[in-house]
Amino acid sequence: MFCCGSKKKKSKKSAKPEEPSTNSDTHSLKKEEESQKVYVPPPAPAKPINQEMLQQIQNINDLRNRGFYEKSVQREHDYITQLINKENIQQQFALEYSWAVNYTNHLKGKKTEIRSIDNQKLIGSNQLMRSGLIQDKDYVVLNEQAWNFVMQMYGGGPEVKVPPIMKRESYVQPNNNNTNTNTKPPRQPQTMIQTQNHSRFIEQKPTTQTISVVATPKSVDRQISQIIQSHPRNDSAQNYRRVQQEQQRPQISQGQQPIIGLRNPRYYCYLNSALQVLLSIDSLTEGILAIQPKYGQKFLSAFQELLRTIKRQSSFSAIAAQSVWETCSGKFQFNQQQDSHEFLLFFLGKIQEELVGKYKNKQEFNSAEQAWNDYKQKNQDIIDIIFAGQSTSQSFCKSCNQVCEGYDPIWDLSLPISKSYTGIDLMDCLKSYYREEVINDTWKCDKCKKTNKSVKRKMFISQTPQYLIIQFKRFTSFPTSQKINDSISYPEKLDIQDFCSKGLQTKYKLKALITHMGQINGGHYKAYAQRYDNWYLFDDETVTKINGKQLSDKSAYVLLYEKY
Repeated sequence: MFCCGSKKKKSKKSAKPEEPSTNSDTHSLKKEEESQKVYVPPPAPAKPINQEMLQQIQNINDLRNRGFYEKSVQREHDYITQLINKENIQQQFALEYSWAVNYTNHLKGKKTEIRSIDNQKLIGSNQLMRSGLIQDKDYVVLNEQAWNFVMQMYGGGPEVKVPPIMKRESYVQPNNNNTNTNTKPPRQPQTMIQTQNHSRFIEQKPTTQTISVVATPKSVDRQISQIIQSHPRNDSAQNYRRVQQEQQRPQISQGQQPIIGLRNPRYYCYLNSALQVLLSIDSLTEGILAIQPKYGQKFLSAFQELLRTIKRQSSFSAIAAQSVWETCSGKFQFNQQQDSHEFLLFFLGKIQEELVGKYKNKQEFNSAEQAWNDYKQKNQDIIDIIFAGQSTSQSFCKSCNQVCEGYDPIWDLSLPISKSYTGIDLMDCLKSYYREEVINDTWKCDKCKKTNKSVKRKMFISQTPQYLIIQFKRFTSFPTSQKINDSISYPEKLDIQDFCSKGLQTKYKLKALITHMGQINGGHYKAYAQRYDNWYLFDDETVTKINGKQLSDKSAYVLLYEKY
């Protein structure tokens, strides 16, 4: 973990491509005190640097020299996060762990002195990286551009290249309840993005082999996963399971979309589970097929090809989601474990962008209704019609006693897990998520233009989506990588009225969910989905009709609720 990263104020509420706020209500203008001058970096070492990076460094230093320290940190954080998320950068560099932790605290806004990089303890007698070093204990990993940036900013060294990660096999104990000996591929830890408003504008980058940056607003945290090869399937075990399936298969009427499994030749359980959730939404699949694709709309075309392939199959057969694999291969590598929630939002976001582009309006609005009407007018695509809602934040100004509001479109709710003496319950997580908070930061009022400290802020949903996606933040990366394995209870019917504006339709019923078994570096995704008034368990190519088991599976990671 670059030691950095998570998102949130509350929301990051959901997740997708990075978003410009429609009415930002947080403006930090705190001046740097004399004691903060220790943050001014030493002269950059004489190493080739591109003009864009040079300009960014100059802008950061200029903000600090003019006294806008917090703005300079935010700019630095945003830029290095951008560099860390660069794709197809194969060479990796080691950064000494304690320096990375200190730098993480700096990017979080904590007052800490940043000295020159000291990688000497990572170097052996042969001037190469020492053997026996442990990643995320002795060092963290950066791609080349991120490494060049911190070197130019803070100097020091030396440069330490990380040897390529070798593949190794994983041996998983067979499940006592299933004779299938197929190994389930482990997953990669979730990208941690915690922001004030979780919206479709926050771009979710795919997990790569590059570690990322800290847990601060609008930050992205990534973790290198081990590449693990799956074992060959046991044909006799597969045949036994197939026979058991046949006995549970209900009949599907002619003309209905067949219920099929999705093959997993390697590491695709994250993708298969997300697709099964989408396939449970009839209005989505029908709407996608009704669109006439244009040149260059490769994600839309890939989804359409998958849907047409499914329609040609017999019920309870299995196919490979080949078109989707190939289209997403640039973002989600076939030889790495990935995050199902991240893929779900990424895939929907790419289709949405192909249909209407990114929402770029930065104007201010006088009301949530005005902001929502503007968004709907510019986003009349099938994705937004089904998944888009709106979040409103209210900040109370102590200077003029007025309330300032900010409005953001959302596609999902990303909830921190809130534990109580009775266990973990979805409603408790929602209550914790939407409770009024005191923001201990400098904030500038949009109305009186005066600055405040310890601002009271409250958030609520001002437009409810047709389908509500809820993710539990089971995976953390800072200060250590871990998974919260606690059981979470969730209702079949959900009323979110307490967290919404008055007059909205707030009742939902469970439509599908994704579960995760295992730990942060190894596990398996499955999906439950309702089709034709019955519930089914989708475990890659295996599809099983169930009776109420979706509510008893407490390993839920993503929930999909349908408004009724």
